[in-house]
Amino acid sequence: MEDKDKRSDLHRAKLGMAMVSACLVQTLNETDPTLQQRFLKRMEAAYRELKDNTGGDVKEQLEALSWTMELLTGWDPIGGRQAPFLADYEP
Repeated sequence: MEDKDKRSDLHRAKLGMAMVSACLVQTLNETDPTLQQRFLKRMEAAYRELKDNTGGDVKEQLEALSWTMELLTGWDPIGGRQAPFLADYEP
């Protein structure tokens, strides 16, 4: 009998990837204030490409992209506007 929930592991991995990506973009945005907006535009293009032009199940990939965008912008389609991830962080 397997004692680990694979979905939970996948969920944690996607969330961790989204958090690392958000931290990286936020850090790079400190020295290049245009980076985050350019990154978000590319993420939106990637989301559309996966959603519209990819065969098969891409739910997990779309969710990971969506979570990263939510962390960076603070916009959650269910909860509405919130503060971005680590918005009050001061280096």
